[in-house]
Amino acid sequence: MSNKKFTVAIAAAAMLGGLAPMALPTVASAQANGVTNCDAPGGRQRAGALIGAVVGGLAGSQISSNERTLGAVGGAAAGAAAGSYIGCNQQRARAESAQSGAQYRATANLNIRSGPGTGYRSVGRLSAGQPFSATGSQGEWVQIAGGGWVNARYVTTN
Repeated sequence: MSNKKFTVAIAAAAMLGGLAPMALPTVASAQANGVTNCDAPGGRQRAGALIGAVVGGLAGSQISSNERTLGAVGGAAAGAAAGSYIGCNQQRARAESAQSGAQYRATANLNIRSGPGTGYRSVGRLSAGQPFSATGSQGEWVQIAGGGWVNARYVTTN
C-alpha cells in the first residue's frame, strides 16, 4: 500500500469516526442506543468511535483488493459503530458502579450468603432494620459492600 493511500485511509477513517455521530438525523441521535448516542456520562464513546474508525479503515483498506478507498470507508464506518457501542457500554458500567454504593435497610432478619442464591452457605446475618451499603446485584440478590449477598425481596432503599 502506498503512503498516499495509507494517509487517505487514515484521514477518511478519522473523519468518519469523529463526524458520523453528528451527521446522523436528530431522531436517531436522541435514542440512547450506544452507537449514535449514549445515556451515560463520559468520553469513552467518542474515543471508541475514533479508534474503531481508524482500525476499521486500515483493516478495510487491506481486505478490499479492488477498491481500497471504499473498503477503508466501509471498514471505518463499521469500526466507528462498534467502537462507539463498546465505549458506551463502558460508560454505562462505570455509571452503574458509581451508583451501586446505594444505602439499603433489611426489612426482616436475613442470612448473608457467600453467593447470590440459597445454595450458597450462610456467612452472617442482618437484623431487621439494619442498614447496609450495596455494591451490586444479580437477579434478585443484592451484594453487600465488604462481601456477602442478601435476597432483594427483604431489603428496601434508605
